[in-house]
Amino acid sequence: MSFIKKISYNPTISKIVWKLHIAGILRYIYFILNKPSNGKIEINISGVNAIFKVFTPWELRALEPSGDFGREKNILELLISRVRPGEVVLDVGSNLGIFTILLAKKVGQSGRVIAVEPGKKIFLHFQENVKLNNLKNITSFNLALGNKEEETKLFLGQVAGASSMAYKPDGSEGFEIIKVKTADQLIKENNLPIPNVVKIDVEGFEYNVIKGMSSTLNNPECRMICCEIHTQMLPDGVSAEKIIDLLKSLGFNKIENYKRGTAEFHIFAQKLLKEI
Repeated sequence: MSFIKKISYNPTISKIVWKLHIAGILRYIYFILNKPSNGKIEINISGVNAIFKVFTPWELRALEPSGDFGREKNILELLISRVRPGEVVLDVGSNLGIFTILLAKKVGQSGRVIAVEPGKKIFLHFQENVKLNNLKNITSFNLALGNKEEETKLFLGQVAGASSMAYKPDGSEGFEIIKVKTADQLIKENNLPIPNVVKIDVEGFEYNVIKGMSSTLNNPECRMICCEIHTQMLPDGVSAEKIIDLLKSLGFNKIENYKRGTAEFHIFAQKLLKEI
């Protein structure tokens, strides 16, 4: 099985598979051969444990150490190390709940995680994972965040976490009509606490999300943002520099960059007291 995993994650083979349009079939075969016998995968980051159900071939790949989880492990470790017990975290683009659940365990029962995920099917699987981990400190919403209230299309990607409002992914499997609100509006309408930490992963919609939470981010209680910037997905007129400049204008004067791939990188933006 290890040989099959090694071959399946080979970049050259992956390109050939996509060009031949047989990725779906091969991933289903991979799923049958490699899915865990109990249908669950356990993840441990910096001493924090979580369990996730594996419903589909795409979710197996997302949760495997060689997949999306593995590629973001260093960011998870860094974020968990910087989040404090008792804090409030806003997770924008919670997907299957990897970040949400691990962060909920880190902040503890005195803390809280507010999770936002627009995909209907993914949201149901996310809720199953929350139940599996017996967490009571997560408040979740099945919608998207942006810079205005509206209904729009969420283009569905072929893999978990690849859906986007900003662009239509290659091999997109259609779209869903979803509700969009601003973070400022969501917090006010639901009487939610101001988050101390915000994590954003929205496949190219980063600028709009940040614009829609300017009041929240301006609040002194909000001290840090972890945001993945997908440079190849950004709409016309938006650049990584424009996103960073927006964060700086909102008081986040320390920016750290962490390269993930050729077109994506994470930023950690923090508010530091200026020397007099």
